[in-house]
Amino acid sequence: MLKKSLLIASVALITLAGCGSTPPIQAQEKTIAYQGKVYVFGGQYDEKRKEVELTVNGDPVMKGRFPPYTPTLNLTTNYQDVEVSSHCYFSSVLNRQGGVFGAVAGAIQSSNSQSGDKCDIKVAGETLETLYF
Repeated sequence: MLKKSLLIASVALITLAGCGSTPPIQAQEKTIAYQGKVYVFGGQYDEKRKEVELTVNGDPVMKGRFPPYTPTLNLTTNYQDVEVSSHCYFSSVLNRQGGVFGAVAGAIQSSNSQSGDKCDIKVAGETLETLYF
């Protein structure tokens, strides 16, 4: 009986622990036609891990983490023999630092007209679309 009670308590605890996690932020998918082929770009951003994962046609093809105090991330891969890359700028990486640093970073970004979380998508070196998170 004690084992059964411990098992039920463990399952309840695991269930409650899962409820507290924040799901990744999803980018709205964008469709690009390039040289007769159609590519659907998407992605997600995990705030806790500061990690971006980008997809092409549902396949996860690029993944990276923002270094400390750095709002930019560049990713590159080949997908079906086509070079695909992205330049990501996430103002939230700096703004969430808090304190004086976060306030100064926010002011600098505003003065440079750089804000928001986005990834510019390039196909064969040409910027064709932007994903917003």
